[in-house]
Amino acid sequence: MQRLIITAPRQAEFEEVAMPLCPPDGLLVRARVTAISTGTEIRVYRLKAVDDAGKFLHANVPFILPTENGYSMVADILEVGAEVTGFTPGDRVFVPASHRHVAAMAASLAIKLPAELGDEQAVFLSILEVAHLALRRGNPTPGETVAIIGLGVVGLSALAYCRAFGFRTVAIDKDPDRLAIARRMGADLAISPDEPGFLPQVQIACDGYGADLVIEAASVWPAIQLGMEVAGKGAKIVVVARHTDLPNFSPVGDPYLQKDLTLMVTYGHPPTGQRWDRQRSFALTMDLLAKGRMNIEPMITHRAPWFDLPTLYQRLDQGEHSMVGIVVDWQA
Repeated sequence: MQRLIITAPRQAEFEEVAMPLCPPDGLLVRARVTAISTGTEIRVYRLKAVDDAGKFLHANVPFILPTENGYSMVADILEVGAEVTGFTPGDRVFVPASHRHVAAMAASLAIKLPAELGDEQAVFLSILEVAHLALRRGNPTPGETVAIIGLGVVGLSALAYCRAFGFRTVAIDKDPDRLAIARRMGADLAISPDEPGFLPQVQIACDGYGADLVIEAASVWPAIQLGMEVAGKGAKIVVVARHTDLPNFSPVGDPYLQKDLTLMVTYGHPPTGQRWDRQRSFALTMDLLAKGRMNIEPMITHRAPWFDLPTLYQRLDQGEHSMVGIVVDWQA
């Protein structure tokens, strides 16, 4: 079987490896489709560490090559571990696995999928949950306006949740293709910060007040600064994307300090047993998708066979912004 590995900066290739064994507390699964988390996976493709010392590729994951990449797979169960209950061979599941034909996965991380939820929607569950967590962290109330900066797959996921929950939305990006997708997904205003009259138009969309919540999903400090500019007094700004750059402005200088803003980050689900832990959060997302209350179809822009993954990475690395939601077919 084949797995995708990163062996050097901007070097992705396939490696033939032995079939993994099914752990007693886990599952052995065969991939149907995987999805590319464009921000995280291209950072890994470029071998950018998350810490200044260059020791970690992900939080608490040492920088060791070669490394696998990706964390979104819909698969069929081949084998169930002796200690596992609730799953049977043939079940269709979502697992946070890398790009590979067959994966061994702890059963506690697998999500059984309902028949009403298609592969192409289910494969984005982990990516969608990044946005879901950000929205819950910001905790907007009915009638408030959410501004989303950066319309990659996470930013557009945030837009999908906002539409499902009934919040007014301002979608901000410089790329016209991504702005067009946001309009198709129902953004109340989709606008480039380079457009003449940008701030007045945003203010009008926010009742002249400014955004009540800003979700920053662009992974650069200028996007945080922009978020502070469009935010209303007392607003919250939730940073969902990992940053490897440094700010060139003071977040506590003029004119930001007097706006009494709250800048926060979000990372991971709360512990099991809390109201919106991983299991319950995923269940809500699946229900919204299966019942057609949340539409992510417009953000799925590309579909490709598994053997095209290195080429897809090259295109993303070179800045092909029309590529947003990418589904990789492992049955091709």
